[in-house]
Amino acid sequence: MRAFFAATLLVALTTGAALADSTVAGAWRADMGQGITITMDVTPDGGWSSETLQHKAVVRRMKGTYTQTTSSDHAGVLVFTPTEAEMRNGKAQKETDRYELRKGGSELRLTTDGDTMVFAKQPKP
Repeated sequence: MRAFFAATLLVALTTGAALADSTVAGAWRADMGQGITITMDVTPDGGWSSETLQHKAVVRRMKGTYTQTTSSDHAGVLVFTPTEAEMRNGKAQKETDRYELRKGGSELRLTTDGDTMVFAKQPKP
């Protein structure tokens, strides 16, 4: 039985996949231009929430879970799965992003289908 648990632990440690970790955790904000901003809170336990504003009016709120697969200590893949959503148009869908932390962890770049959003880490309140 001990060998089974050791093998399971070894597989988990060597795959690079995790539910989440603290590397991308924090409060983030992206200024998208044309009066659009996205704020996002990411927790180290695999939760996230976001709010999209257009000219200071809320156009989308989402909340959910994410999984993280690392390719290095500052890059990898995040998969955001919405569990709650309020939006004017469209439907909330799972999103897979390549991520990269830059500037000592104060900048988070999320890239989906060639489009990159740049988030700045916000100070803790």
